[in-house]
Amino acid sequence: MRALLNSLSKHLLHHQSWSGYWEPVVQCFKPGWREGYFRAQVKHVQVFSEQSVELVIEPEKAWPVHQAGQHIALTIQTNGRLLTRVFTIASEPQLARQQRQIRLLIRSQEFGAFTSKLTNLRSGQWLNISEPKGQFVMPNTARSLIMLAGGSGITPFIAMLKSLPADSKHTITLLYYAKPNSHWLKDELEQLKQSLSNFDYHLLERNKDGDATTWLTTNAHKHWLVCGPAALYKQAAALAKQLNTPIDSEHFSAVPAVLATSDKHELTLTHQGKTFTIDNQQTLLTHLQANKQPVTVGCGMGICHQCQCVKKQGIVRDIRTGELSDSSEQLIQLCISQPVSDVELSA
Repeated sequence: MRALLNSLSKHLLHHQSWSGYWEPVVQCFKPGWREGYFRAQVKHVQVFSEQSVELVIEPEKAWPVHQAGQHIALTIQTNGRLLTRVFTIASEPQLARQQRQIRLLIRSQEFGAFTSKLTNLRSGQWLNISEPKGQFVMPNTARSLIMLAGGSGITPFIAMLKSLPADSKHTITLLYYAKPNSHWLKDELEQLKQSLSNFDYHLLERNKDGDATTWLTTNAHKHWLVCGPAALYKQAAALAKQLNTPIDSEHFSAVPAVLATSDKHELTLTHQGKTFTIDNQQTLLTHLQANKQPVTVGCGMGICHQCQCVKKQGIVRDIRTGELSDSSEQLIQLCISQPVSDVELSA
């Protein structure tokens, strides 16, 4: 039935989906409702001095409870655009089950396109979130654990540690690297140390304590968990391979982009599970039509919005203004979007 309604919507209403066409109407009595997203209501926003924001939100009842260590995609609307970023949930699953709340701890950038907007959120406001995602969870192992965190990469470990029972037999050591005076949640880490008999942690600074090589090498017999910048992961992964040590990780890296428009570069476009080789000279609409992909076509000038779709990842340039998109999930118009990196579109 849904496929039939979506087909009618494309032909009669010139909209990608039936539900999406009625979205403004549904939002009149169900604020924040969007097809394909879960709703969540803001319960608490606190801005800390070290440019970080604590956001407590209450997902709707249909939202499936996460596992400690998983992340969600958080979507906000600003200036008529939907912007999405991915954040690890910094609270234990018990909090979601018992109080229907989850906590996010986010590094705020003063001039960031997304995080700077979070300080303007107010209690009662509705947001959109994805289902819990990711496989970075507590491993099923008898080995002792080394948790290696860099900067905001501490958040999944806080969720994991808070989900452990007081009589847990896991022996866990947390190595937490951050800039001087920038370690998050020191009070909570100390409370966890007091409540978990086999847990210890070390607050480290690269300039003062060196990198993690020595710590990891002397703990090669343990299972490593790594979360932080890509450079931290690469160092740990290379060492784990050399020492034959099990390692799980979650790390962050920038999307490689081709910023020059005059030179032709080959990129990839993923659409409905199919991947095509494209270049950075034409719009996404042109590339999809050239590859005979089903797509709704309107004015071709960015006015009618009939070719809008969700970009899952990648960077595109607005050919009217030259403005670059974010690298994460975002609503775009195909006819005015020129790829500058590999791009994945929603199916």
